[in-house]
Amino acid sequence: MNLAGLIADNALFIPHYKAIICGDDGREYTWAEFNRLVNKVGNALKKLGVKKGDRVAVYLPNSPEYLFAYFGIARIGAVAAPFNILFRTREITYILNNSRAKVLIGSSGETEQYLIEAQVQTPYLENIITVGEPVKGALDFHRLVAEAAEELETEQCSPDDLVTLMYTSGTTGRPKGAMLSHGNFMSIAAVNAKMVQIDDQDLYLTATPYCHIFFVQSVLGPFYAGAGVMTMKRFHAEKVFELISRYRVTHFAGVPTMYIFMLEQFEGGKYDLGSWRVAVSAAASMPVENIKEIREKFGVEFSETYGATETSSTVTYGRIGHGKAGSVGPVARGVRVRVVDGSGGELPPGEVGEILVKGPGVFKGYWEMPKATAEVFTPDGFYRTGDLGRYDEDGYYYIVDRKKDMLICGGYNVYPREVEEVIYQHPAVMEAAVLGVKDPVRGEVPKAFIRLKDGAKMSEQELIDFCKQRMASYKVPRNIEFLPELPKSPTGKILKRLLRERM
Repeated sequence: MNLAGLIADNALFIPHYKAIICGDDGREYTWAEFNRLVNKVGNALKKLGVKKGDRVAVYLPNSPEYLFAYFGIARIGAVAAPFNILFRTREITYILNNSRAKVLIGSSGETEQYLIEAQVQTPYLENIITVGEPVKGALDFHRLVAEAAEELETEQCSPDDLVTLMYTSGTTGRPKGAMLSHGNFMSIAAVNAKMVQIDDQDLYLTATPYCHIFFVQSVLGPFYAGAGVMTMKRFHAEKVFELISRYRVTHFAGVPTMYIFMLEQFEGGKYDLGSWRVAVSAAASMPVENIKEIREKFGVEFSETYGATETSSTVTYGRIGHGKAGSVGPVARGVRVRVVDGSGGELPPGEVGEILVKGPGVFKGYWEMPKATAEVFTPDGFYRTGDLGRYDEDGYYYIVDRKKDMLICGGYNVYPREVEEVIYQHPAVMEAAVLGVKDPVRGEVPKAFIRLKDGAKMSEQELIDFCKQRMASYKVPRNIEFLPELPKSPTGKILKRLLRERM
């Protein structure tokens, strides 16, 4: 087994179909061309001494070059260690040293600015390869590829061999390298191909960073089915609409923040979105009100999925055509889920508890962190997600909140997401985040941070009154703070940690 076999198989059976279209400059590659370039990258890395099991860091934006590099690394049995193009020197050197990457393939501008002078801090790094303008002290990606041989035998790997060290976002501390295998990714890629009803006639677009676990849904799922992928370096709502219209994109995947911007900027009739069939969302919970609006405005089916880096993305997914708004759907085939109480006892439908997961996508553990790995697994091998959820009588799951985000107000459990869902119903609200703050009487009380829609106005008391009419009094935020922007991670998640620090 080798994950790069997806590329070779498509090059064999549909060689002249489009595999990659670059949404930024219009370059197009067939499966045959893509496979040839993957071989050339693999040969270039082998010439530099990269062997099976060696780590190769990838510091590139979403682009054809990212895909050539990633699958070239996989084809020779090496391990990709991708990280976000927004990372800077401290974050970069930490990951390079933690992974002991032998080679880095990076974007010229960012690599020159944030790594070249700091290379002395990365003793394991032997070579830097850059994409773009020449950089002193680095090898040129396109020149290496041009000089490399086109034929390369795929390195055979076991399903348990690592293909990627994917670093967690680090919102609560230093990023941890989740060890993910060829078998992990191949099994969940198959789930995602089926999930969104995709085949080799389709074109899939996302602007979520490929260094994020969403990569399994937005790239590996389509590639498993032979569908083409459109790359996009940076998310811009208007650009998404333009690309969907011009290239007849059939599937778009994004995080809730992206869809919120798209809904805000959508102008009916400006673009032909008739080809767009399915909208996929993950990484954070989508407010129910926005789901309805996405379906109505864009005329698409909507599928919200639930998963984590440690589960290779998909654990549950909303079935197209018969989902339930607000639910992340039933469990994916081959995956087992438990909802348990504090002592590990399984809970019945309707009861809120921690979600545990076991299945083919569950990771092997955190890179060289045995204690942290042991803490997240039960004795019988279930991964403790740290998420609170419930399921109904039909087997549909609902994510309530992160376990650490729940607050206790006067003895009552308050789940911030439930409060946020109510707040999102107010037509003036663009984004919301609810946290618990200390209270001398109740222990904790909810506080809401709000970003209003452009031009909207609302007082603190108006929103409090709005919530009082729609939920139990102990759940109502006691105070509201309006902000021009809510802090977010590179993948669009609202960073509640930074809001806590603000408090």
